[in-house]
Amino acid sequence: MKLTILGASGRTGTHLVEQALAAGHDVVALIRNPAKLTLCHERLRITQGELTDEVAVEDAVRGADAVLAALSPKIFGRPRDLPLASGTGTILAAMRTHGVRRLVYSWGPSILIPRNPLLRALRGASFALFRLLPATRPMVNESAAAGEAIRGSDRDWTIVAVTAPNDTPGSGSVKVRTATRSGDRVGSRISRADLAEFMLTQADDPRYAQQELRISN
Repeated sequence: MKLTILGASGRTGTHLVEQALAAGHDVVALIRNPAKLTLCHERLRITQGELTDEVAVEDAVRGADAVLAALSPKIFGRPRDLPLASGTGTILAAMRTHGVRRLVYSWGPSILIPRNPLLRALRGASFALFRLLPATRPMVNESAAAGEAIRGSDRDWTIVAVTAPNDTPGSGSVKVRTATRSGDRVGSRISRADLAEFMLTQADDPRYAQQELRISN
């Protein structure tokens, strides 16, 4: 497959690139600062640009079989223009333009909206509290906007939420729970290597298309 990876220079994104190349895929990595990704490979093309740069995003997405995004929210000090939220819209628009259907998007747990009424109420109360705090208000608004953009799109998206990713070695075992509360009982911790491996397996697997998942080790 030809994969476009966003967030490729991050701690999860680096695992994604390495694993995708090891599996024989062609990879296009869109990075703000290419110097942050030191990998070199004949099947890796690194392109420079912001997520909000329509031309750069379209160039990276063109011809892809799937887009994998490992993007991390910045809890404090996020700029008011919310670049990840607007960048998500740019990604989705580029995918529509070039006929790319599959999007696997990993971000923090705040992007999820639980279907259980009690959990939804608790989440709403937590978000209301964070919205009152100037330091965390941009993160909450950005998270909500990104989630709404993805859920409202016509792409074959999967949101993969994790609570506490870490840098322990991958175990090769991942627990999965859907928004409808089916599947495994999940915890909070997960190896970034396992998160990347799970995202990679979803690139050509439609089982969780248009679903929100929470995963852990």
